[in-house]
Amino acid sequence: MRQFISRNKRWLGYISYCIILAIGFLYCRFPSDALRDYLQARASNFNTPLFLSIERVRPWPPFGLRLGQAQVSLQHKPARKVFGAESLLISPEPWSFFRGQGKYRFECLAYGGNLSGYIHFRKSSTSGPFDAEIELKGIRIGTYGYLKDLIGRKVDGILSGTVYYSGEQTDLMGGNGEASLRLLDGRVELLLPILSLQSIDFNDVKMDMVLKKQEISLTRLELEGPQMKSTLSGTVSLKEDFAKSTLDLKGSLEPFASLFKDAGGLQNTLRLFKRGLRRGTLAFVIYGTIGEPKIKFT
Repeated sequence: MRQFISRNKRWLGYISYCIILAIGFLYCRFPSDALRDYLQARASNFNTPLFLSIERVRPWPPFGLRLGQAQVSLQHKPARKVFGAESLLISPEPWSFFRGQGKYRFECLAYGGNLSGYIHFRKSSTSGPFDAEIELKGIRIGTYGYLKDLIGRKVDGILSGTVYYSGEQTDLMGGNGEASLRLLDGRVELLLPILSLQSIDFNDVKMDMVLKKQEISLTRLELEGPQMKSTLSGTVSLKEDFAKSTLDLKGSLEPFASLFKDAGGLQNTLRLFKRGLRRGTLAFVIYGTIGEPKIKFT
């Protein structure tokens, strides 16, 4: 092998030069605008209420594409951004196409952190059934404006975790999925005020969820903060109008002294609150809908 390289240095050099020149020429003459328009038009044909906009597209070796300033918005409300990425790298796995499928890996910079994972279409058509897995790292969830529109309250913190989903585009709620998430150093607006508190600061929130048959099972939610510790579990039955999804959740709350201090002079409420404590914790249930939640202490 060494002798072959030694004898053919000149020709190997010419070949390497031609390959580099071809790659450079392809990069400089890449039809970015035409491909951008094609991708946007293709996304609009997926029969979803979403619109994709891309500022620029560049090739990424060996077979990938890097999209700059990619945004997904609602077609009937273009100003409402469902998702926005500073950059998105998409790379196909060539071997999957030989099996009549399509698998694409992606890396995305968005909301101060990054997302990575894959989308695997089980048929050659991207409109068929698919699996997806996403790993989130360092996402500043407070900068994701659409979350407040979706759940009706503001959440801040740094989000990490993994999400897995399997289903079809025509029935996203009917798919199956799992999520394990962790939210650090933030604040959450309450469903309903507790004492005089409209929001709760937290140091750590851990969540495990399962999606099956249009129902989310919240198997674990643990919150720890300077004012309290709390746990929550139960189900959310999904509806097409997300705000009308019904809640059936049970939890417990362990208040710290700072909670009563922050409540100010609500002495009567405080006495009732303390009277309901059992072994240092207070049980409660959350029912109603996501749009109109109700809470009851038991």
